[in-house]
Amino acid sequence: MLIKSLVAAALLASVTAAPAVAQQRTLSVQAGAAWTHVQTGVTLPATLIGIPRDAVTDNSAKEIDVAAAYGNGAATTVTLYVFRPALTSVPVWFDRSETQILLRDIYANPTAPAPVAAFAPPRSAAASGLRRIYVPGRGPYKSTGLAMMPLGDWLVVVRISSQQLDAAALDAKLSEVIAALGWPDRVADTLAAAPVAPCATPLAYAKNAKLKAPDMTDALLGATLATIQPDPKEVAKATPVTWCREGEATSQYGVYRANGDATGYSIAMGDAGAAISVWPALDLGKGKPGYQLSLGLLDRTLIFPSFDKLPAPAAAVSAVTSNNPISSTERGSKNIVITTGK
Repeated sequence: MLIKSLVAAALLASVTAAPAVAQQRTLSVQAGAAWTHVQTGVTLPATLIGIPRDAVTDNSAKEIDVAAAYGNGAATTVTLYVFRPALTSVPVWFDRSETQILLRDIYANPTAPAPVAAFAPPRSAAASGLRRIYVPGRGPYKSTGLAMMPLGDWLVVVRISSQQLDAAALDAKLSEVIAALGWPDRVADTLAAAPVAPCATPLAYAKNAKLKAPDMTDALLGATLATIQPDPKEVAKATPVTWCREGEATSQYGVYRANGDATGYSIAMGDAGAAISVWPALDLGKGKPGYQLSLGLLDRTLIFPSFDKLPAPAAAVSAVTSNNPISSTERGSKNIVITTGK
């Protein structure tokens, strides 16, 4: 199944000014009946490819990180995920999920018979989803597969594994699962997806990058920028973003750049939707603006003191896990909480 990494929870728990980490809860879902996720309109059937649904759980208090398991303990299992990542990108989170699959001991260095394939999700004309099948090197599973589809700023993920089906048969079953999902009537087409590739030229990080002193202007400006929502019409007309991966991905995080941008980067933590952003701060005529540092969670964005120079990813992760945020804002809200007095 998709590994819902504890990295995001650890990050949030380490930030003392942040709210408490939500515990996983089991949702009250009628057995034998389809269940609809209200915020997206996606319906999870009571059975999938003949496999009954088990529990539906939520790793949040707002149904923004939902999972439904099918066939626990059976020869073939399916897990569905519906969540709202901080960084809305099928290529980035597919790459993170694939990295977790490739590194899992239970799959023992799996191989992929075919490249990552783009496909059109239900009721969509754009090939905005990505999918792939993997063959474990050894162990109980003969095959395992992953598919990821966008739905606005949400992601719908399918993980399927089998102890009986070979790669070709599992690929067919994956298509059946996707087709069996209840998709909302009105789905705005999103941009076509392309798999992440390694960045052609590495970034040059400053070896002595340091955090600047907490600043009220940075706190207010950073949180204000986080409240700005892109116009859906402009997004629909935009050129698809091509993401590249900076350096080697690990189970803890991967570093990504949009369109080969050389001024900053995003760090996708684990595969659970949390992301750190490092970008040039706005120049307000007060000297060198430095680099803004923020942590996007599924429900909010936390702003941290800026770096004076472009930090290495490890330094950015360390700064987020060892410092308090200077401001924050809930996702979809214009309200800003300032937590620095300087």
